[in-house]
Amino acid sequence: MRGWWQDLSDLVLPAQCAGCGRSRTALCTRCSAALCGSVSSRVRPRPEPQGLPVVHAAAPYRDAVRAVLLAHKERGALGLAGPLGAALAGAVAFVAVVTDPGVVALVAGDDPFGL
Repeated sequence: MRGWWQDLSDLVLPAQCAGCGRSRTALCTRCSAALCGSVSSRVRPRPEPQGLPVVHAAAPYRDAVRAVLLAHKERGALGLAGPLGAALAGAVAFVAVVTDPGVVALVAGDDPFGL
């Protein structure tokens, strides 16, 4: 949980991009494009567990995308919830409409498949 001092420091100190560290912005346009600018793609762990359902990712989990996700999840960068939600919404819409108009299931919590 974020403390009041973290919220205050966010107002007083200059922000840095969560993806690349560029100053004066919480998420620069380049990192935002990496998060939301790609088409959802199917991902599979290696080795792939038997019975694993089809899984799609909004963006490749590397570089700026990885840094943004970790900033939100592990360092409490709550301001990234909007851009992350937009990336998720885009991926769900793409999968539901373009690739598989069947059932789309969102799974939260610990990942039993190691994705």
